[in-house]
Amino acid sequence: FKFGNNPVSNAIVTVISPVQSVCSSAFNGVKGFFGNIFNAGNMAEENEKLREEVYALKDELRMLDGYKTENDRLQQLLDLRETRTEFNSIGANVIGKKIDDENSIITIDKGAMDGVRVNSIVFVPEGLVGAVFEVNTNYSKIKTIFDAESSVSAICLRSGDMGIAEPLDNSTTGGKCALNYIDRSAKTVIGDVIETSGTGGIYPRGIVIGKITQIKEDSRNLTLSATLETEVNINRLDRVLVTVK
Repeated sequence: FKFGNNPVSNAIVTVISPVQSVCSSAFNGVKGFFGNIFNAGNMAEENEKLREEVYALKDELRMLDGYKTENDRLQQLLDLRETRTEFNSIGANVIGKKIDDENSIITIDKGAMDGVRVNSIVFVPEGLVGAVFEVNTNYSKIKTIFDAESSVSAICLRSGDMGIAEPLDNSTTGGKCALNYIDRSAKTVIGDVIETSGTGGIYPRGIVIGKITQIKEDSRNLTLSATLETEVNINRLDRVLVTVK
């Protein structure tokens, strides 16, 4: 059935054409609406995958940063070992800590079978840690310079003034020591570097203890005492060097 080419048929076509256009537009709109929903679902899925990839990359970066930090630390210990050639030393891992108001003790994974002995010296690039007081077959215990029973003969690198480095109250985790029994005529000043003196004890000369941050007279004005700021933090200590036979 076919419309003829006459005024009536032309009028019908004229009426039908807009209706077809509206219906077509409506259909395309519905189609586009569901298409957008479908695309939105795909985009959400892709975004979730991207987020997972970003999280994975961040985890990988954190691991790489950790490996770099560990490698840098090992290199520092190796450099220190090669510098301090006056005695033999080996690397050790800190495997235990006992820290309270009186004690500042760490345990390392090296013992008698590795050549560690009582009075072996323990140190790190930041400075002196302490000395071994108990040795077992494959582990040892170290009393740090922050322990209540610790005492280290010390000397000012610049002036040559002597003193005794002892633990400072409430500083068993590290950070500060006291330098006591300094002669009143001493030329030591704030900022001076204090090292082990190598006399009157088990510690060899030349291991850094810390820097002076405060100087004061004792209660009877017979000697001076000072506060030493150290860079050794027992809580963060994980690897050390220990002298061996």
